[in-house]
Amino acid sequence: MKDFEIYQGDCITLMNEKKIQADFSIFSPPFPSLYAYTSSPSDIGNSEGPEMKLHLSFFYRQLISAIKPGRVVIVHVAQIPRMKRAGGLGLYDFRGLNIRLAERAGFIFEYDWLIRKNPQAQAIRTRSRELQFSGLEKDRAATRGTLCDYLLKFRIPGTNAVPINDKDSVTRNQWIDWAEGAWFDIRETDTLNARAAKSPNDTKHICPLQLSVISRCVRLFTNPGELVFSPFAGIGSEGYAALRLGRRFIGIELKPEYHAACIKNLAGVEMEKAITLWA
Repeated sequence: MKDFEIYQGDCITLMNEKKIQADFSIFSPPFPSLYAYTSSPSDIGNSEGPEMKLHLSFFYRQLISAIKPGRVVIVHVAQIPRMKRAGGLGLYDFRGLNIRLAERAGFIFEYDWLIRKNPQAQAIRTRSRELQFSGLEKDRAATRGTLCDYLLKFRIPGTNAVPINDKDSVTRNQWIDWAEGAWFDIRETDTLNARAAKSPNDTKHICPLQLSVISRCVRLFTNPGELVFSPFAGIGSEGYAALRLGRRFIGIELKPEYHAACIKNLAGVEMEKAITLWA
């Protein structure tokens, strides 16, 4: 029997249909008007303003019923530059929006970790004048620092029936490092390669979550053999890390190309594990 299940479709609908009951969830919600995966109206990345808030609100109200009481949800977000071509200025508080909407749905917001980003790499990738030397030398009033990532930690109300206390997953020395409020040791390129999953209709860049971040969170918030869930599975980053750590995985992905790549990547992990077992 496979240790993973991947469904293709709208996660808001499928979470209800499949009656998912996971032990832990980690994911990156689509960033509105910044990263678009598909042309589907079900893609949160294609919505903005009141429509996007409503979309995310429905999402969180469905997600809370898919995770067991007392368990943890980690949401990976970043602050979003407003689109200058649309007359926007400054940053959109996407971090704060997710916290407010999740709390309204019943989640308990407990903490957030900051993940360092390299300002020079970000300046080159995003062409942000706020980070570039040209902006520095023209008018420093318009400059700002790099936009870091945040891991928002939520809890589901209720009592956790199975304590997360597996001593082999997290050592005391690791906790000394991981309990820091900011993680500076994450390598930005430590991701699954998304190139093979891109289609000609893609118009915006996709930025997957680092595998080291996912692995760290899986080790912190699950016991071996427990079920990890991602409602935005993409090409399978969360599942890849979960399976390699001896957990099970269930994911949902809207885009057919990413859904197929996700299955392929996770099947590869299972094959590696089987070869190791029989070696």
